[in-house]
Amino acid sequence: MRRHDNSMQRIGEVIEEMRRTGRLDKGIMVQSLGDVWPAVQSLWSEHTIGTYVARNSHPAEFKNGTLTILCANPSIMQVLSEQKALIVERLNAHMGDKLVTDLSFGLDSVHEVRIHRPQVTSSVSAPDPDSLAATIQLSPAQMARAEKAVQGIQNPALRLSFLHAYEAWMRWDVWRHQEQQKRRTNRATSRKY
Repeated sequence: MRRHDNSMQRIGEVIEEMRRTGRLDKGIMVQSLGDVWPAVQSLWSEHTIGTYVARNSHPAEFKNGTLTILCANPSIMQVLSEQKALIVERLNAHMGDKLVTDLSFGLDSVHEVRIHRPQVTSSVSAPDPDSLAATIQLSPAQMARAEKAVQGIQNPALRLSFLHAYEAWMRWDVWRHQEQQKRRTNRATSRKY
């Protein structure tokens, strides 16, 4: 800025004058996420938008009044888009000015974070006496075969589920062969009459 005597004024003086007169923020557009981050961070907690949504979405960019939120999956995008007006209203109320005018959503390349709930232990610890698990014991070779069949599954819970399913199938297969053998034996003895 030029002074009345046509000499240049220091930039620090100009900024100080604008700050003092309240004109500093009027001509400057907020352009970065850091400018709105305190408000976003206070809103983006497990208490306000829920644990699952908070862990699987995060604000990524703020540009021209639009806050971009990256989500782990489309269902979270849907939940947040349904609350778009409320989120914008809360952000602006927290900042004391209408800085956020819109929200946009995108899919993040990170994996979804699941919320693990404690497993409920069953009151029945022993299997049903009539079940194949109680009546047919697998050999160590069969158990090793089941372990080998599921070793390529990375997810521990999924691997355990498939292991139990494979063991159940092997018990059923043993039972089926035993039943076939009984029928053959019964047929052979009935022909001797």
